[in-house]
Amino acid sequence: MKIIEVMKKPKYIAIAVIVSTIFSAIYVYTQVLGIIENIDVWFAAIPRINLALFWAFSTLLGITVSFQIWNWRENKICNVKSVGGQSSAGILSLFIAQCPACASLSALFLPASIGLFITQYSVFFDLLGIGLLLFTLNYLGGFKY
Repeated sequence: MKIIEVMKKPKYIAIAVIVSTIFSAIYVYTQVLGIIENIDVWFAAIPRINLALFWAFSTLLGITVSFQIWNWRENKICNVKSVGGQSSAGILSLFIAQCPACASLSALFLPASIGLFITQYSVFFDLLGIGLLLFTLNYLGGFKY
């Protein structure tokens, strides 16, 4: 698969790790509302399934951004049959909530009833975000041989 070939290159694996780390740091920082001393409390309070889905999302986000950068830098000849625009699914997946603690942040922008809905079905939203990233990788040609 093309994605494995790209991720074997040290430059692109480094980009994936950096993007994943930056996203994770910003996300956790916003979840504790800037109180760094509460990060351990956040990790203790987050359900294990949400933590695993957060890790998967963060990793896939880094891989997706790295693969997109590789696509931009590669010289390609366009196939007339497959000419099309880039997918916005990767960007849309950034708006998917990763844990129930996001209710505190989303309550600033959403009515409380919507915030409760998001936290009640957060696992499904997490899976939707991961699915959108996998769709983006497939659309970019990452799973082709």
